[in-house]
Amino acid sequence: MGILLDSASVQIQINTLIDTVIPYEMYSDYIKEILGKRIADVIQYKNVAGFFGLVGLMFAASGFSSSIRTILNTVFGRRIDINFFLGKLRDFGLIIVTVLVFLVSTILLPLIDLLRKFSEYVVELKFLQSAIFQTFFTTAFSFIIVTAIFAVLYRFVPVVKIRKRAVFFGAIWAGILWESAKHIFGYYLYHFATYGKIYGAYALIIVVAFWIYYSSMVFIIGAEMGKLFHDRVEEELANTSQK
Repeated sequence: MGILLDSASVQIQINTLIDTVIPYEMYSDYIKEILGKRIADVIQYKNVAGFFGLVGLMFAASGFSSSIRTILNTVFGRRIDINFFLGKLRDFGLIIVTVLVFLVSTILLPLIDLLRKFSEYVVELKFLQSAIFQTFFTTAFSFIIVTAIFAVLYRFVPVVKIRKRAVFFGAIWAGILWESAKHIFGYYLYHFATYGKIYGAYALIIVVAFWIYYSSMVFIIGAEMGKLFHDRVEEELANTSQK
């Protein structure tokens, strides 16, 4: 992305992505520190890094997308996947959509920051500066992003299609469960967990592994709920047509 955007914008987006994927400040800051030390080298060799990074991203992300498609096909009732080449084309298309979403968010975040600064001079918008609103906004923004990601995956990745209402039903519940898991797991980390004492510097790996596991469970549960909603709608329509 450094080829298309300036380094400051890329760094802001990377930090936002890290905060979303690892919503625990102590561990996300550690990741930012590691990546921050590499940014200068990436900027210096951004053309070469961009080429190899793009190739690596396409194949790594396509494998990840293929795994998600297998899971969703199973949940939605079809275990047989499409052929390899069509699957790869779908995977690459999903990657392109993800990049476009990344670019759009690059435009939106500065606009949101501009609105916050503008609120300092407008009495009617003073509430935007309150700590409560900042917390609410951060939670709402995270929820919207995660729910949108779940909805896109549920809708476009699997071969079997379910109704749009079922997609949004499953995505919204997945978003709610993800936010709930984030706060519950965060409370556990800061009050009960002893990963740092046991694993030392490797505690980050343990925490991220557990969080990925929880997120995966939420993703599958949301898909299951969407499928159940779809089946219920189909059953009601069938009963109505018989009458």
